[in-house]
Amino acid sequence: MTHTPTALSAPAPSGPVHWAARGWDDPAAVELRALMDVEIKARYAKYGPRPHLPPPPTPDEVAVTWVAFAGSGEPVATASLRALSGGRWEIKRVFVRADHRGRGLAVAALAAVEASAVERGITRLMLQTGIEQPEAAALYTREGWHRIPAYPPYALDPYSVCFAKPLHTARDAERGRHA
Repeated sequence: MTHTPTALSAPAPSGPVHWAARGWDDPAAVELRALMDVEIKARYAKYGPRPHLPPPPTPDEVAVTWVAFAGSGEPVATASLRALSGGRWEIKRVFVRADHRGRGLAVAALAAVEASAVERGITRLMLQTGIEQPEAAALYTREGWHRIPAYPPYALDPYSVCFAKPLHTARDAERGRHA
């Protein structure tokens, strides 16, 4: 089994943040996802109920949840790595508190989850966002993700926008040096 780092540090214009690997049900991660839910519900309220969305992940489905903490200890950003059926993996719930946006924390969250995936030998990640989150879609495109058709469990949700990204493992890098 590979070792996942338990902490990363990343500077932010307002001071450094500390990234920590946590569980899906960690109180700081739960707090951030609750804030995200408020924002998402407001954006999609005009569409009414979305019965085709799957239930949230369970703690057993999530390999790691990264949480960034400001110097004050306040949780400010999060993202998770979730196992799907068929050996597929996705990034879930990328979120940065509104008052900490524009500091590269979403990019750092993606990088932390991608690094955790590479350590596990995962060679492709997927993620789902929605039509009312153009800033998220722009971020993913900038970071090397490409649009794909909606995948299960989002295939029936007409408002889902899905992305994928190939990952390069240490084995890939080693092959490249000897090719």
